[in-house]
Amino acid sequence: MRILLLFFVFTLLVLGAGPQKIATFDRALWSHPVDSRKAFDLASRHEIISYVRQINLHDTMDEASIKNFTAVKSVAVDSVHKWLTFTKKNLYSNFIHAQASCHTAEPLCASVANWAELEKLAEDYTPDPSLASWFEASQTFFSYYLYEQMRLAALFPNITSEIDTLDTSESQGFEYLDGTFLLTFDDGPKYLQTAKLIDLLRTLHLNGLFFVLGENLEHELKKQGKGKIQTLYTGMCVGSHGYIHKVHPKLQDWQPLYAKTKQLITESGLWDTDQNGLWFRPPYGQRDQALIDHLATLNDKVMLWNIDSQDWNRKLSAKHVEDRLVTLMLLHRKGILLFHDVHTKAAQSIEALNALLQKSQMQWIDCKTISASNKNNELYSNNN
Repeated sequence: MRILLLFFVFTLLVLGAGPQKIATFDRALWSHPVDSRKAFDLASRHEIISYVRQINLHDTMDEASIKNFTAVKSVAVDSVHKWLTFTKKNLYSNFIHAQASCHTAEPLCASVANWAELEKLAEDYTPDPSLASWFEASQTFFSYYLYEQMRLAALFPNITSEIDTLDTSESQGFEYLDGTFLLTFDDGPKYLQTAKLIDLLRTLHLNGLFFVLGENLEHELKKQGKGKIQTLYTGMCVGSHGYIHKVHPKLQDWQPLYAKTKQLITESGLWDTDQNGLWFRPPYGQRDQALIDHLATLNDKVMLWNIDSQDWNRKLSAKHVEDRLVTLMLLHRKGILLFHDVHTKAAQSIEALNALLQKSQMQWIDCKTISASNKNNELYSNNN
């Protein structure tokens, strides 16, 4: 039965059929309330073990197997192996953090000294009967998530993405301290929609980093006026997403367009010229070393992400997005969340995510405490 299920999952992934290609599942299947740090850690341990279980099933994949699993014709085998090595290290570190509230007799609290022991714990894991439905759904979720991630790794660096860095100056989110998360939003401004989202953030006493598209900002400045745009982003942080939403390494004129967007941001008073460095998020996460080197001359840096909401995907409802994000936050325990303020699903998810973090004694990162020039040691960890 299990083999048949995996074959069904694999077939859907390869053929790209249906919404199941994007990892999400019903969080209501987790039968325990996540209403404390201890409860968050318990759920986190289980999600990590579930993902480790899926990685174990594909850990020895050769080039042909990677091609079959990812449907990528020409795979970057070294990139996949590098991603797997990093992922194992990160998951092991996360699991140790998730055991911080453990008592010996509690589920998944047995001491593990390395990845091999974590792997064995996952292999031997049998869910409590009350968690049987969760475990089945979680295994399917992580088979899709593994596909998403391994496919990106198989394409990298021929097609760059958030899956890996090209340079140590880039921020992914994995470097943040355990239990800390940053809200980021791409593609705006779309004035009415962006304003609705920012009003919600202010109500919740939160902020976020908004990566604006130059052409959208220019349009709204002409339509709304400089004063309204300044007011719109008060208390928030603004970075650049480029002038147009196209792959920058393929744009011959990306440098003047980048300069134009930065000028629009600066002259609108959305970014203090005395600040050190502007964050840039390349469309689709695609960039090359020449782009990074040019940013360095401007004291600017690339910010990627490690928790993708998929809120742009029409196949996913707002509830799908929320459940996906909760699962990935339990798995990664830290990082940069990617939303789009031009879509309504961000606002529909954030209130629930904020409640989760408050109950779990986790925290959102104040975007004003991070700098594109120098990493704040209070927000970054060397554990990973």
